[in-house]
Amino acid sequence: MQRSTRFSPGWQVGAAVLAVVLAAGACTSNAPAPGGSGAAAGGTKHVSILNKDMTDADIKAEITKEAGLVVGNWTYSANATLIDEFQKYVKATYGADIVLTYDGSQAPSEYLTKLGAAAKGNNPAPYDVMAVEENYWADGTANGLPADFLPSDLIPNQKLVLDQFQHVPTSIAFQSTAFPGVVYNKAKAPFLKTLKDLADPRLKGKVTLPLSGDITAGGFMLGLASELGKDYKDPNQMKEVVDWAVTNIGPNVLKYTTDQPTLQQLFESGAADAVTFWNSLARLEYFGGHTDASLLVPSTIYPANGYLWIPKNAPHPVLAQVFINWRLSPDVQFPNAWPIEHGQWSELSEGFLGPDYVSKVPDWFVKDYFTYFPTLDQIKTSFKQVDWVAYNASAKVWQDYYGQKIGQ
Repeated sequence: MQRSTRFSPGWQVGAAVLAVVLAAGACTSNAPAPGGSGAAAGGTKHVSILNKDMTDADIKAEITKEAGLVVGNWTYSANATLIDEFQKYVKATYGADIVLTYDGSQAPSEYLTKLGAAAKGNNPAPYDVMAVEENYWADGTANGLPADFLPSDLIPNQKLVLDQFQHVPTSIAFQSTAFPGVVYNKAKAPFLKTLKDLADPRLKGKVTLPLSGDITAGGFMLGLASELGKDYKDPNQMKEVVDWAVTNIGPNVLKYTTDQPTLQQLFESGAADAVTFWNSLARLEYFGGHTDASLLVPSTIYPANGYLWIPKNAPHPVLAQVFINWRLSPDVQFPNAWPIEHGQWSELSEGFLGPDYVSKVPDWFVKDYFTYFPTLDQIKTSFKQVDWVAYNASAKVWQDYYGQKIGQ
């Protein structure tokens, strides 16, 4: 089947050699097993967050005692399967029946608010693992929220992840290619080439823009700022970007929303021709049968990848580390054996974290993988890294300004 949804022609470079890479990867792999770990002296494993050396029996007993954990993440369409797969993994690996509570939100700033309130009151953290965009880790770090947990013998899969995706000792990425973008109907709006083109009067009443306050809006405005020649570190220049968006794109806006089901309903019904969300939505829509769904790729891509971290005073720190190691394992990064549809797979999987993941591309996707994803070399070099400390300082000003401008 011909794929029409493309990041850019350059991202297809290397597709012809992927089969060779896959064949080589099938013969040799240095990847630790999801439940494996390095051993400390005396047959114990060092669990840094507890500053303890624990035997396998100690770890199993602690997991049985903890009995569950709470993860703050997003609203994946396959969340129920993810929960089930992790619970089955813990049962098979540690013999324990546990409950994973998966708190999904498209407004992760609310997690930081709850964590900050718990820390201020010297109460247990309401979450055991945060699995949200990198800027929230940076914001949490500025407020002393993340615990030190890396390296840990409970997380051997850390060694599979490129250094550029690690903030040792407090966080590690589980995505490498995520960014907010515009998903559009290429049959109805073939003229869309840049973010500024959302101001085209042919799109009147056919565009959605994100609400203010979170990284979906932040990522969109970063891209628009680049097109307008503005510096995202300067809140006054970002106010000018907001003014441009509200003045020029605003007349075309059907709805300001970051709610994924709403966006999908508007796009699939034809009410909206261009919706602003995450790049994974283009894949989800295409594999869901909406073959005119295409991704508008900004000239400058600012990734906002998901990072895993453990809040201080998390009530279930051992299971938190087990979850992080599991989430980084190649068979979870590329959940080929899970009972999910291709669209759901493409929403969960977000690029290579390192060389050991390259061989995991499923057979059904080998031909077209680089239509949707960059190569590992491009991941290493082609994305423009964000100064999240500077971004957060600026965004505290212009995000509120944006909210005021759209009457939020």
